[in-house]
Formats: sequence, structure tokens, C-alpha cells
Amino acid sequence: MSITSRYEGLFDGTAKYTFHMLGCGAIGSSAALQLVRMGGENFHLYDYDKVEDVNIGIAQYTINDIDKDKTAALKSHILSINSQAIVDEHNEEFKELFYQDRLDIVILGFDSMKARMDAVTHICSNPTTRPECIIDGRMGAEHYQQYIITKPTLSKYEKIWYPDDSSSDEPCNAKATGYCSNMSGSFIANAVRKFITNSPLNDNFSFNFPTMMLIKETV
Repeated sequence: MSITSRYEGLFDGTAKYTFHMLGCGAIGSSAALQLVRMGGENFHLYDYDKVEDVNIGIAQYTINDIDKDKTAALKSHILSINSQAIVDEHNEEFKELFYQDRLDIVILGFDSMKARMDAVTHICSNPTTRPECIIDGRMGAEHYQQYIITKPTLSKYEKIWYPDDSSSDEPCNAKATGYCSNMSGSFIANAVRKFITNSPLNDNFSFNFPTMMLIKETV
């Protein structure tokens, strides 16, 4: 059985990559399940929260996951799609990227901008263990932003970062919708497909559901 047979010939090689899901909430869970359906087989999940009832409406969890660690619940869902996947759980506050030196890709889905900056600062502190790229998805209510940094450095990330209290209109806040989180997973999966096939990347953009407009971000 091949779960990727419907798009054979469009792309392959996803299994060669290791995906680090920093945050397993709405963005992280949606992206992870899209990626395993695309043939991803190697995942590291980083989150210290448990699934709550409020997560059911916006993330890829069910009522059966309530009170489980998010990493454990997401691992279970990944394995339900591909039982051969290798999934490592890191059920604690992010302190270290478990770098695999095998085409590592980081997906940033933390709830706060500070957590994102702290993670990127750590990730970029050692030039010998930097990932191939960082995909930063930010969601707020009906607005989604995405930034892709290839060969990431801290200085590159600082150009697209803003503090949590900079503006209530910026994505990355407590308000969210299920259709926006589902779309975030699709945007991230599409970015991975473009990256692994060396296709042109839409490295900075935002999508607004009320206007249905995709806008190129300026950095």
C-alpha cells in the first residue's frame, strides 16, 4: 500500500527529511498530518501542553484526546496514517533541537512570538546544527502569515519578528478558526513540496479569509 500513489510523479523524497514540529497546536498538528500524508516519515514533536476541549475546534484532535499530552496525541494520529513513521516526543518546554543531520526542517507553530524568537536563537546558535529551513506559520482568527527562511540565521529571523504586544492585529494570538488552521497546514505542506523540489518559494505572504486575498509580505 502506498498512501502517496495519487501524486506519484508530482514529487517524492519527503521521507528523506526530518520534520521538527515546534508547537503541536492548531498549526503544528495540521501541518504534521499533511506532511505524513505527503510521505513524511520522521518527526520530532515539541510541546508541553495537554489537549483541552478548546483545542478540538481548531486543531487535529478529537474528544478522545482530551487530557492527553499533545505530543502523545499527535504521535498517535501520525501513526494512524503511517504506522511505519518514526515519531519522537519532547513533552517539555523547548530547550533543544534534536538535530538529525538528515535534511532537517523546522515548523514554527508556538503560540507566542517570544517563544519563537527564543527557539530560533537557540537553533541558530550553532552553525553546524542548523536546519535546512524554518517555516514560520502565524495564525490569528481569520488571518494567516507564513515566512520561510532557508539556511536560517538569527539576523534573517529578526527581520520578520515582532514582539507579542506590538499589535493586536498581527497574527499569533489566542483567537483562531478551524478552517484557518487547516489552511495553514496546507500552506506549510505546499511550501515543503516546493522546497524539496527546488521550485520557486513564496517565502513571505499572508492570507486573509474575509477578503480571500493572498498578499506578498515585504520584509
